[in-house]
Amino acid sequence: MQGSRRERTRQSVAALAVLGIGLTGCFGYNKSAKRWSYAGDSVLILGGGGAIAADVLTKTEPPPCTGRACPYESPISGAMLAGSMLVTAGLIGIVINATRPNVKTSR
Repeated sequence: MQGSRRERTRQSVAALAVLGIGLTGCFGYNKSAKRWSYAGDSVLILGGGGAIAADVLTKTEPPPCTGRACPYESPISGAMLAGSMLVTAGLIGIVINATRPNVKTSR
């Protein structure tokens, strides 16, 4: 059974967000890299917040159930899950950057 176009779009956005989490390495080793890592972590947090806000603002009410066997629809969608994962990854990155000592390079 195929979902609506809007639902497929949400699923695609959620899949891309999860892929983005896996591809990020926002942990700096020296002062300059930490600055860029903080910027990357901030982008993760903002993107996750945007995904959550978009999901909350575009949520539609399910049609009323007329039969006895009504299908269950979870209040948590893929976009909300992906957004919360992005925010969590950004927060963890900030904590790791703050607690990691700087590595001295030979420059």
